[in-house]
Amino acid sequence: MEIRQLEALNAIVTSGSVTAAGRMLGRSQPVVSRQISDLEAELGFMLFARTRPAITLTEQGAEFYRDVRGILADLHQLEARARGMRNGQVRPLRILASADLARSLLPEAVARMDRFSPVFRQKLIIEEVVHEAPTSAIVDSRADFAFINLPIDTEAVRVHWCGHAPCLLALPAAHPLVSRDTVRLGDIHDTDVITLLNRYRMRYHLTSSLVQATAGETRRHIEVGSQQTALSLVRQGLGVALIDPFSIRGVQLDDVVLRPIETVVPYMVGVVSQATHELPDGALRLIQGLHRHVQNSVLHYADTDPSGLHQSMSRQSGMLPSA
Repeated sequence: MEIRQLEALNAIVTSGSVTAAGRMLGRSQPVVSRQISDLEAELGFMLFARTRPAITLTEQGAEFYRDVRGILADLHQLEARARGMRNGQVRPLRILASADLARSLLPEAVARMDRFSPVFRQKLIIEEVVHEAPTSAIVDSRADFAFINLPIDTEAVRVHWCGHAPCLLALPAAHPLVSRDTVRLGDIHDTDVITLLNRYRMRYHLTSSLVQATAGETRRHIEVGSQQTALSLVRQGLGVALIDPFSIRGVQLDDVVLRPIETVVPYMVGVVSQATHELPDGALRLIQGLHRHVQNSVLHYADTDPSGLHQSMSRQSGMLPSA
């Protein structure tokens, strides 16, 4: 399998025809056709359904192309990095972050540090993880470190710091429970609830806590894919939602009121990196600065070990070093 064959595949999919792909690559149409035929012979399945006038990917071809697209993107980035090295450019700082954190605490921390001393010299790349990142994604990632919600399988990664803070209940401004300083989850039994989809690793307990509190009651239930969407629905009076205290930083809360809940529902975040990856000084500085920002800005935040146990308790049981 050759890179030129993969480039031919990508060009056909992108341009919509073999002829256009040839023009895009500076190759003749017969050369592109032969490269695809050779690739199909090596793979043992057809990439395209050749039905005139359109040319479309087969089911196997579409699945194969998804991997090819990622490989070519990696190669282009590698080429760009090599050019930068030749020109003396500094390696970019790369961060992988959960989408909610990438839009809240992370920008705040970078801006806060940048006012005193630049966090990066030439280029910073922040890649959002729409759904929660598995350990394999972090290990395989080109990022220097990941700022994500926990827990996670920590055997293959290095945990730089982690901790949790209690979730809050988001209520429409006109909801009767707004008058209370603290809300019992059992008091929302007659209110529609908004929860996050169950595919989220850490957030399932937000859903279970809210649903169990209203078990057996007649109510409607809305599932959403992000906390921002949940807050938008709360703002429109469509229900109440449990919200983690990290993602609400910088979010508009017009017509939404946040209240502590009587039963603590902890939400955990942290910074991890590849266990075998030696981090540059800039990445280490940002990890430390991000930790300080979370400690200073998130109400009731507490450092923990990766299991969620408070560090003071972990040290007493010998789970963590004292330094």
